[in-house]
Amino acid sequence: MSESRLRFAPSPTGNLHIGTLRTALFNWIYAKAIGATLVLRIEDTDLARSQVEFETNINQGLDWLGLTMDEGPSQGGGWGPYRQTERNELGFYKAHADRLLQLGYAYHCFCTEADLDQERATAEAEKRPYVYSGRCKALSPSDVQDKRVAQIPFTVKFSVPTGPPVRVKDVIRGDIDFDRSLIGDFVLVKSDQTPSYNFAVVVDDGMMGITDVVRGEDHISNTPKQILLFESLGYVVPKFAHLPMILGPDKSKLSKRHGATGVTEYRAQGFLADAVFNYLMLLGWSSADGKELMTRDEIIHRFTLERVSKSGAVFDVAKLRWMNGQYIRRQTPTELLTHVRPYLSDRVRVALEALGFDRFQAAIYSVRDNLDVLTDCNSFLEVYAMDADSWIAQVRGYSFGATDLTAISTFHAHVRGMTEWTVTGIESMIATVVTETGLGKGKVFKPIRIATSGQPSGPHLAELIWILGQSVVVQRMADVVALLNSVN
Repeated sequence: MSESRLRFAPSPTGNLHIGTLRTALFNWIYAKAIGATLVLRIEDTDLARSQVEFETNINQGLDWLGLTMDEGPSQGGGWGPYRQTERNELGFYKAHADRLLQLGYAYHCFCTEADLDQERATAEAEKRPYVYSGRCKALSPSDVQDKRVAQIPFTVKFSVPTGPPVRVKDVIRGDIDFDRSLIGDFVLVKSDQTPSYNFAVVVDDGMMGITDVVRGEDHISNTPKQILLFESLGYVVPKFAHLPMILGPDKSKLSKRHGATGVTEYRAQGFLADAVFNYLMLLGWSSADGKELMTRDEIIHRFTLERVSKSGAVFDVAKLRWMNGQYIRRQTPTELLTHVRPYLSDRVRVALEALGFDRFQAAIYSVRDNLDVLTDCNSFLEVYAMDADSWIAQVRGYSFGATDLTAISTFHAHVRGMTEWTVTGIESMIATVVTETGLGKGKVFKPIRIATSGQPSGPHLAELIWILGQSVVVQRMADVVALLNSVN
């Protein structure tokens, strides 16, 4: 383990969503790639919106994707506590604010919202960017003391020092310069005496020894303020890397209409964690050889921040579904049964359990090529739950020609004479039917499938026939042959 330390610092003001999960994932992968420690820090100073259930949801999403943290509220560690409310109770932020006040880098501000609104209105009328005037810096120590004794509400603000532009050295985007005169003095401690976001982040990163900050590009504008604070407090400025935004297919900011639901909803919809993991890694990063389907170890081995794109990454639900389907088809029969079982309807589950374990597992595996998400399973497995009346009603809905009757009759003659009921034997027998009838595979497979299952598509044909059982298939073929002969 190197001395590098990263942090994933979500706010529990809502359920974990795809953008935040992608940030966690890139931190996790980068930490694994360089052998760093990854810290989970809960930034819950927004008391009005932070809720315990949202923190629980965040942990559930991380656990589902397998993003285990090295330190955090649950894991513990020597740099805690790992919730900002707990750190605030211990006085960490107050101590740092007092230090900045003593050093002359901060001051008490007693301006009201009305005062600030007037300043903004003046700046707008003069067509210039609004920057706080800093007028409270002129207050004498006695003025400050008198106002505090009078219990006039105040904030603590950072006094931005004059000097050259603040340079953000970003691993992904290169150097970005910010004019200090346009930054303006900013709040460190709010009027309710809780720390502002920028202040708490710097105090925590500094105290926790964070060396690398990997986060979304929406934080770029915060970075110059944070650099000034790191320097004023005497902390080493960490290395920054800002990830591109995730966009919808129309290139606008990702929203619910693009499929930006909570992470646990993707699990409920039947997405596999490994598929979501793989797909999210491709939102803003690519392997040097262009490979898309990769194991976690392959991604860790190939990952570098330098290959992260500056451009927004498009989130495409259709591409995610395709990739999920690829991962489903990579599952072993045992793995697929484990993943599909929670999504089975009671009707399908009872019907499959009646087949016995081997055929239950085989039935699940037989529909693997039909699934994009696990919730697709019931519609394709319904064929195994269909009773005789439902089956014949389905068959009656199709029109069969002379070649269909030939294929079905020939199949019937062979299937009732089989002595070894195996998938391999059934495949061989169907191949014989194709040869004997002189019909192509399509003209044999389709009528046999419809006659067997009442469906034009579905599970692997030989597997379907084996799972239904020889007695059922023989009886169904006899019934269909009789039906077609009576019609013709």
